[in-house]
Amino acid sequence: MRAIILTFGALVAILLGGCQPSQEAQQQAPTKGAGPLVSQPSTGKTTLSLWTIWNAEPRQTALAQIVSDFEAANPDIHVQVVPHEPDAYKTAIRVALGGSQPPDIFFVWSGEKMLHSFVRGGAVADITADLDADGGAWRQRFPAASLGMYQFDGKTYGVPYLLQCTFLFYNKELFARHGWTVPKTWPDLLALCKKIRKVGLIPISLGNLQKWPAHHFPCVLAQRLMGADAVERQYDPTGPGTYSDPGWVKSLDMFRELVDIGAFPKSPNGVDRSAARVLFYSGKAAMFYTGTWDFARLSKGGEAPESFWEAWDFVNFPAVPGGKGEQGCLEGSPDGYVVSAQSPNRAAAVKFLQHMTSVEQAQRFVTRCQELVQVRGAVMEKNAGPRLAKYMKMVEAAPRISAWADTMMEESVAQVYMAGVQELLEGRTTPKAVMERVRQRQSEVRRELQARSGS
Repeated sequence: MRAIILTFGALVAILLGGCQPSQEAQQQAPTKGAGPLVSQPSTGKTTLSLWTIWNAEPRQTALAQIVSDFEAANPDIHVQVVPHEPDAYKTAIRVALGGSQPPDIFFVWSGEKMLHSFVRGGAVADITADLDADGGAWRQRFPAASLGMYQFDGKTYGVPYLLQCTFLFYNKELFARHGWTVPKTWPDLLALCKKIRKVGLIPISLGNLQKWPAHHFPCVLAQRLMGADAVERQYDPTGPGTYSDPGWVKSLDMFRELVDIGAFPKSPNGVDRSAARVLFYSGKAAMFYTGTWDFARLSKGGEAPESFWEAWDFVNFPAVPGGKGEQGCLEGSPDGYVVSAQSPNRAAAVKFLQHMTSVEQAQRFVTRCQELVQVRGAVMEKNAGPRLAKYMKMVEAAPRISAWADTMMEESVAQVYMAGVQELLEGRTTPKAVMERVRQRQSEVRRELQARSGS
């Protein structure tokens, strides 16, 4: 197994330069209210169950339209969509995979935490032959770097759909009012946080009840300090990963510095992600380090008030002077869908994923959701708003895209790491102690996997 690092130097050209949209795709807008996300009982011959984390608008309606179009073209197949809250899904899918009737199709984050461990456990179907059929027609729909994140030991076990990255969002109106400038370096960010605190505002909104949001800070700092290659080599529990580089402790030291200067709200471990968004769009927090999944929530049609729709912007995380890493690197990863190895409806499940990842359906999803769909030709000048267009350009310019630690680490190692970050927020531990526990758990996992494989 290996940790795969995304290189997206030509991704924008690939996505924009793919198949040209058909006249139908250009003229036919997604149908509003395409039906309930969870369909009624099937009268067809085959029922596919599809589990997803797309539990909010506009993704819900976009997925409902994909399903409606598929069922219209395939009247003998019914797709029953079961949406889950993203954090609850992480437990629910593991329980389902351990049972006798897992979903036919289900959402998976790429990396060791989910995809690799599921493949190792025999829960995910190998779809390599399907991708290679007809001269590799289906495979050619995807950028190689994104599809590579769904490969394991030379085989492909799923298809990517969205590329998600984390950025430093900021309130343009507050910055203009106070004369603040967007931080370009780590010292700039520290100085800015102190200025923001002086005027009685929260520098960076944070809700860490779910544990993973705060880990994004030391994650990006580790990459800035050590480089994507050095960081991602450590994630593989069957390989050389020992987390012994001092950069791991240093990244947590730097994160603790943000805590010490009051960069975050009080008691962030008791605040969830939705509350953190409210702090940002209500003007109580000047910045918010979050992902592109929040674009829709902060824009027209989302949860933010209309007065905020154009009041915010986003930039890459600041550079760390003297760091060994690629300072323009983006932090992120594609997410997508896989087919259960136990599915009795494998052919129908593959057929649905091929429909979902067609250029026409991908273009409609982009139009409605303004997200970076990983299908060539999905994003066009006509359907990309200014923020999605800016995101595309940043992806094109980035030297690397390095995956988040919580998706690439083994599940139990990630839990130890994120719990340690929570404790740092509360001043209950030290960076050195956190990494000692991470190294110990990684060593235990390696022994467990070796024992399981008989090596």
